Amino acid sequence: MRLCRAIQNRAGGKPPQPHGSQSGFTLLELLVSVTVLIIIVGLVQLSFYSVTNTMALARDGADRLRFQQIVWRNLSVNLQGVYADAGSIQPEYQFLGEDGEGPYGPADTLRFATSLPLPGARSLPGLSKVVTYELVDRNEVSDIVADALPYDESRPGAILLIREEPLQLESQDFVSRTSDGQWDTYERAVPVASMDIQYYDGNQQEWVEQWDSLEERRLPDGVWLKINFPRNEEERREEMQRGINSTEHPDLEVMMALPLGRNVEYPFPDFNHLRFEAYEEL
Repeated sequence: MRLCRAIQNRAGGKPPQPHGSQSGFTLLELLVSVTVLIIIVGLVQLSFYSVTNTMALARDGADRLRFQQIVWRNLSVNLQGVYADAGSIQPEYQFLGEDGEGPYGPADTLRFATSLPLPGARSLPGLSKVVTYELVDRNEVSDIVADALPYDESRPGAILLIREEPLQLESQDFVSRTSDGQWDTYERAVPVASMDIQYYDGNQQEWVEQWDSLEERRLPDGVWLKINFPRNEEERREEMQRGINSTEHPDLEVMMALPLGRNVEYPFPDFNHLRFEAYEEL
């Protein structure tokens, strides 16, 4: 019987099927599957990289905006409270702007006294302060200040240190000390690449790079500050290709007039800071 069935199968043209055999994938099907898998993984990786890059750019933009607000708010408030003695002869109230150059561009410094009080719960009402803006290296600030700032090796730069401390007169009668015997000092820091400060001379009607109130016997009419934040090589190349000059188009630009420095007569005929119009009438 079995022999007859085998002869019939052969006569019908059907090859004998081995017992328990299963159909599998061909080599072409495997190659197609692997190719599709590679494409899907590539698309997922590209999408992940795009999202990560977008998040990094958004974070950098938010940090830069925050630093711009810190510098602008601090500078605008303090400059509106600039104070100088009549005749600008007391060194404690010296308005000193010095021109400097750093490895990443201008590195100017600015120091002046204001009639504004110091922040903090231990500050006495009416106690004036001295404000200093200077660019320093990262290793020159305290660990607390350095740890609070983002650090990126691909974006080398300096730190703009904003220091506020009590105005110390020679008599030191109106300055309080803390419990440890040290003066209260408040610092803020912002990562920057360069800081260029110019001062408007109303007599010459031009912007100058430096100012010393003890030599000029007066305050400048205005202050013009330009700050650039750190950039990596790719960002610098992109700006060069777009024709952007960071010197002419800085990241932060603040120009402010000083209330006590506008058209003040030299050498101050009286202690009321007579202006040109009032002095001519006399």
